[in-house]
Amino acid sequence: MLRILPGFLLVLIYFQRGITDDSASQANSNSCSSGYCSVEEKGPCEDDGEPKLYRWDPVKVGYKRRLKLEGEKVYTMITRALEPPLFEIPDFMSPEEADHIIKLAEGFGFLKSDIHLDPMAKKHAQTLRSTEGHSNSSAGYFLNWDVDKDYEITKDEVIKFAEKFKYLYMTPAEVDDMIKALELKEFDDGIVEYPEWRTLKTHAIDMYMNDMKEKHPRHRDRFSDQVWLFQGVDADNTLQRLRERVHKLTRLQKRIVYGGEPLQVVRYGPYGHYHAHYDSSRKSDYPEGTKCCHYDMESAPLAKCRICRYITILYYLNDVDEGGETAFPVADMKDFNETKFRDREDGDRFNLNEYCQTANIVVPPKKGKAIMWYNYRLDGKTGWMSHRDDRSLHGGCIVRKGVKYIANNWLPAPENDSAHLLSEYLEDPYEDSNQ
Repeated sequence: MLRILPGFLLVLIYFQRGITDDSASQANSNSCSSGYCSVEEKGPCEDDGEPKLYRWDPVKVGYKRRLKLEGEKVYTMITRALEPPLFEIPDFMSPEEADHIIKLAEGFGFLKSDIHLDPMAKKHAQTLRSTEGHSNSSAGYFLNWDVDKDYEITKDEVIKFAEKFKYLYMTPAEVDDMIKALELKEFDDGIVEYPEWRTLKTHAIDMYMNDMKEKHPRHRDRFSDQVWLFQGVDADNTLQRLRERVHKLTRLQKRIVYGGEPLQVVRYGPYGHYHAHYDSSRKSDYPEGTKCCHYDMESAPLAKCRICRYITILYYLNDVDEGGETAFPVADMKDFNETKFRDREDGDRFNLNEYCQTANIVVPPKKGKAIMWYNYRLDGKTGWMSHRDDRSLHGGCIVRKGVKYIANNWLPAPENDSAHLLSEYLEDPYEDSNQ
C-alpha cells in the first residue's frame, strides 16, 4: 500500500552502459580525486575499494550523452550548465507514467498552500483600520515615499515604495484595494500632501503590506499544493520502476538512492510559483556538529538539522498553457557573489514573478522531461560531499495560464564524517548496503 509522508516531516523535508555521442568519451577510471567520477561503465566510483559519490562531468554546455537506463531504451542527457552541473533529459518519463503519478497524488489529496488574501486577511484589514500613527520602520519616513521630492505622495510612489522597501510588486488595483480597506481618506484626491502625512496611518499600511507579502497568492514566496509519495516496497510498480531508473541515472550507491526522501508531487494553479531558493543548507550557517536531517529525523520538525540534498531531479508531469518555467538565476554566472546577490544590489532577482526571464537559464516545462542538478560540490580528497554550490539557486516561475504539475526526487548524501551512517528514510532491505 502506498503511503504519504506524515505531516510533521513536511518542513523539510546494476548499472548499464552509458554511450556518449561525440568523441569526448570519458576515460575508464575509478578515481574520485578530480571531483568527478569519470567512469562510464562500472558505476559508483571507488577510492581504496570504498564506493564514493558519483558525479557526472558536464563537459560543456550542449554536450549530449546517450544512456541505457531501462531495457534497450536510449535516453539523451544534455548538459545545460556547468556550475552547477545541470542536465536535461527529454522523455525521461512516459506520458502514462506522468499521468499515473498525478492520479496518485490527486487520490491522496494535496496539502493546500492555503493562505490567501481571503476573508481572514480582510478581517485583519478591518482591524488595521483603527491602527493609528506612524510606523517605526521604513514606512514611517516621509522621504521614503516621496520619490521625486515634491512633498506629495502619489499612488505610483506607493508602488515604488513597496518595491524598494518590501520587495512587494503591487498593481494599481491592489493599491486602490488597500486604500479602501484601510479607509485612507488622505488619498481621496489621489495625492497625499505633506500636511496630510501627519494623519496617514503608515503603521497600518506597513502591516497591510506585510500581510500581502506573506498571504497573497501572487506575492508570497511560494504558492503551491503538495503531497509526498513513498517509493519503497509498498509502492506500486510505476514508482518503484522510476526509482530504479534514478538509481541507474545517478550511479549512486543503492543505499543512497533508496535512502532518498519520498517523492514530492507539487501542483501550481493560477499564480502558482516558488521564488528562487536553495534545496539544501549551507553547513557554515549552522552550529558545528549539526546533523543532516536525513540522519536526525527527530530534529526535522524543529528545523534543528541541515538539509543535505546532494542531487535534485525534477520531473515535469504535464504541459503548461503559459508560464511555469524553472529558472536558475545565477547558473554559470562568472564571479558570482552570493552576499551581493542576496542583498539585491542588482535588483530583486529572487522574485521570479517579475524576473523569471532575466535568469541565466530558463527551462520551459514539457511533459515527461526531467532536469537534474547537483546542489553540492565534491570533496576531492574524500570523494564525499563538500560545501553547497551557491549557483544551484533556482525556482519556479509564475503559472500565467493553466495548471502545472511537477515531482521532485531529492537524494541526500553523506559528508566524510557521516559516510558510515544510513539515512533514516531507508526502509527497504537489499543485499549489499555498498551497492
